[in-house]
Amino acid sequence: MDASKGSQIEMPAEMTSQRDEGVSIAIKHALGWLVAGNAVGLYLSLLLMKPQWQLGEWTYGRWVPVHLNVQLYGWTALPLVAWLFSIYEVNLSKAAAWAPAAVWAWTAALALGAMHWLGGETGGKIFLDWKDGVLCAFVTALVILWLVLAAAWAGRFKTWSRSRKWISSGGLLGLAFVPVAIVLTASPKSYPPIDVTTGGPSGSSLLGSSLLVVGLMLLLPRVVAGHGAGVAGRRTWIYFAFCWVYFGVAEWIGGTHFDWWQNVSLLLMPPWAWLLYRDWMGFRWPVGSRVWRVSMFAWWVLLVSTAYLMYFPLILDRIKFTQGLVAHSHLAMAGFTTSFCALLAVLLTGKRLGRTITVMSWNLAALAMVVTLALVGWREGTEPSWMVENPPWRVLGLFARSVCGVVMLGISLVWLRNWRTDS
Repeated sequence: MDASKGSQIEMPAEMTSQRDEGVSIAIKHALGWLVAGNAVGLYLSLLLMKPQWQLGEWTYGRWVPVHLNVQLYGWTALPLVAWLFSIYEVNLSKAAAWAPAAVWAWTAALALGAMHWLGGETGGKIFLDWKDGVLCAFVTALVILWLVLAAAWAGRFKTWSRSRKWISSGGLLGLAFVPVAIVLTASPKSYPPIDVTTGGPSGSSLLGSSLLVVGLMLLLPRVVAGHGAGVAGRRTWIYFAFCWVYFGVAEWIGGTHFDWWQNVSLLLMPPWAWLLYRDWMGFRWPVGSRVWRVSMFAWWVLLVSTAYLMYFPLILDRIKFTQGLVAHSHLAMAGFTTSFCALLAVLLTGKRLGRTITVMSWNLAALAMVVTLALVGWREGTEPSWMVENPPWRVLGLFARSVCGVVMLGISLVWLRNWRTDS
């Protein structure tokens, strides 16, 4: 079946049992949050051109954490929740009836958080704005999710192989620490190591966060891709372990982007563009997933290559307070992360988000936005006059950004409508 026809894709028989209400509702809520996040992002781009369009006390600064957190904890995180439902076979256990409740608890906590952030209540940490009551609400949602997974684990444990028993038990134990980690990291009393010359993350910190993504990309095909064993090989796994050891040592030493060991941290990432692609070629993937795999790897190559270039002092110092960093954020979220989450949704459910034309249109709009913001940011770094006036080149760039935002909002609406219709 071609990816541009029909609402289902062909999948191996052993994967069809993964379709269940918990997975479906998690993906549906994720798409709903994608629409909400895109709408807020479009409004933010309009506010940069027309500040008078501000809605009362809901200023640009109050909308920013809403946009960021909705995209991270909504669109990005909920597909991973769906993946956990699938891994622990929640739909085959008595806990299946509680899976939708766990998703709704998650959505309720995020919606409550959005209202608090608009009211000016925030912890002040980017992506960790949970504070007071909304922190309790989100931790409660995390606990509910863990209890659902634990109940499914208890019900399915006897049916699994020995290796799966060990892995699932270790995973459940690790997930038990997530609520505690959120509380600790969201606290104003804790803060990760930073590059004191830039105020941003160190090279080793960027390596650590990237390795988490690499781990997910190594795990995904082995869990939901179907047949095949991959071609990672022993050397790839040794390199993966070496990267983690290097991260630990470099993070412990600290340093700035003028220190060679922090620069080497980022140099360890580009090889993963080839290693992961080579590994994934060893699997037989469901028909209809190719378009998202291609786009995901294209964004991944662009992401890891530009990340290192942006870490150079002369480049970072020029763009760190401009639209240039916004461009890189959109490269990561609108490009790579969206492709990864969409691929995960396809693999878990056997359903496409939309026709190939919408996938291509999304990626072209995202690329146009990234290039536009990068060019505007580069010029902002040399012409600080834009802070007191609105030069034509910046107005044109922000307008182009808004046009891309309109396209991406429209496409996300189509994806959500298709998902709701086909459910």
